[in-house]
Amino acid sequence: MKLITLLAVVALFFASCGSAPSSDGSGGGAVGRSSASKKTAVQKKEAVKFANGDLDEYTVSEYDPSDITLLNQTRHSASSYIMDETEFIYNEGSRMLTTKVTKDDEKRLKTRVVYEHKDSRTGEPTKETVVNKAGKTLASNVYTYDAVGNVESRSILNGNNVELARTLYTWSGGLLISSETNDRSGKRISSSENSYDNDGNLINQVFKNASGAITRNITTKWQNGLEVETQQFSAEGTLQLKITNEYGSEGEVLKRTVENYQGKSKQIREFEYDYRPNRGRT
Repeated sequence: MKLITLLAVVALFFASCGSAPSSDGSGGGAVGRSSASKKTAVQKKEAVKFANGDLDEYTVSEYDPSDITLLNQTRHSASSYIMDETEFIYNEGSRMLTTKVTKDDEKRLKTRVVYEHKDSRTGEPTKETVVNKAGKTLASNVYTYDAVGNVESRSILNGNNVELARTLYTWSGGLLISSETNDRSGKRISSSENSYDNDGNLINQVFKNASGAITRNITTKWQNGLEVETQQFSAEGTLQLKITNEYGSEGEVLKRTVENYQGKSKQIREFEYDYRPNRGRT
């Protein structure tokens, strides 16, 4: 796996401009729990397989003794060789994620992501900074939030703390309706529009370029409150990507199939869990 470069980091930040930030930045944790459930599914292993079912790689997640806080994720090859390891560090008082450290197979630092939380109204990060193994800042995301905790804006900064772009988010009734990303001069780079069903489930996302032309369209199907299928289409309506999910009794994803029609590839992700009483995050 190649080391993250500034270009790759900035490209990743731009690619996610149409969506709000994640809740804790950890990339893991309890991922299945219905309102009537008495148990919470805690993801312990994710296996990535080829279309024929052969194992490509797998990731093992470790938690604190209560199975609530994600502490470590180790990625292995099919032959169980350690490819990299990520450690999650939290503030002892607030229990908010403060640092995510990734090391290679020889325990050498690859990247470090530092999270700042300066808005007490929300547990979301106000800043994410990617730092390389030499300690140099590569790029940052800076977030602002409204009075109810919805993200209002995200600024993308380079390693010199210069703003490259800013995304503004529009909300209605707690739902993200649209976003627009502009460059440092205020010129529009891209935008997105979301639509929902009567239950508030996201069913369509339309992405546009600087001139307002549609570049891709994502549709999502739901069943009993669970996301079962997502399809991405080109501006011309050609199917590019399809993701299907299969669930367990606690609402946890057991299997995710990703079919890439552009790259003519198919990937299968299978998840294993432990189950703890549904006591929430205490």
